[in-house]
Amino acid sequence: MMPRSLFYLAVAAPLLAEPVQVAVLPARIVPEQATTLHLENGVVSRLADASQPQPAGAVIAVLNEERTAREREEMELKLARDNMRLRDELRKLESQRSKVEFYLKLSPRERRYAPAAQPGPDDLPPTAESLRDIDERVALLKREMETSPRLKQQEFARSHEKLTLHMPFAGRLQYHARLPEDLSKPFEYRGLPGRPFASVCDDSAFYITIHLSKAELTQLPEQNFSVSVALPEGRQLTGTFSHRQVEQNHGGSGDMLVYFFKVPEADKETAFRMLGSNARARLLYDAGDKVQYVNKLELIAHPEAAECENWEQLVSRLYPEHVLILIGDRNIIIRPRQ
Repeated sequence: MMPRSLFYLAVAAPLLAEPVQVAVLPARIVPEQATTLHLENGVVSRLADASQPQPAGAVIAVLNEERTAREREEMELKLARDNMRLRDELRKLESQRSKVEFYLKLSPRERRYAPAAQPGPDDLPPTAESLRDIDERVALLKREMETSPRLKQQEFARSHEKLTLHMPFAGRLQYHARLPEDLSKPFEYRGLPGRPFASVCDDSAFYITIHLSKAELTQLPEQNFSVSVALPEGRQLTGTFSHRQVEQNHGGSGDMLVYFFKVPEADKETAFRMLGSNARARLLYDAGDKVQYVNKLELIAHPEAAECENWEQLVSRLYPEHVLILIGDRNIIIRPRQ
């Protein structure tokens, strides 16, 4: 008569190199990177074509372009007027310096008849101290003439930079505002508070992401995991393990461990259309060779199940020559002891 352990081992089916489903989890489809772009209310022009991929740095939209042009012209006129004023002041100071320097070179007798002895209301007294003051003022004026235009232009550029949206990276563009049929025509934009004007995604790669919290799964070699999301007409969107990272849990407290599974190149368009949708993914694990799996329903049907507190005890009773590798949703995965 066949021993009980050998009888149960005989009904365990080999894996045949086929991954086993270990969980069904909520999943998200995410691009390589993504961001949202906000824009103040105003007149929008120079819209990019969202139907075409855009290179990094491409202009997406410009806000209040005509007003910015007027403000730039006003700034340039003011800079020109300021420069003329500074040049006039510089000429006056250089004239004063010539007078003071000429007076200081005179003999005491000549100074009594020199015009500098009776200075005008804006003239400095003809002394060595005045000469030093004039030199300092000249140096400051020249420095102001050099730096003031540059600083004001930089300030103008910073204050108007947010009015032009650029592609932060190459990828696809999606607008969240109602646009005119003719993108070349400016239109009045009035956005809802907090709602982005557009979003950009890097479509160089897409990933299926899942959150794993079970310690028995996170301790396994991640490269052995894969995922599958069911699509209409019996199709599947699959992903192979790429990397994992810790992310903030926005729906609760603490952090969470997120696994990223890369979608094949041929399925990138399908993944793009699924961005933002809710999905459920089958988490599959490839346990390798020399492993077997046993259906859970078959295991608990045996009398020994009533005497065991957990799967580990039941496996040790029924398969003493094997070790438990993984507890899946439907199957127990075991491997012969080394």
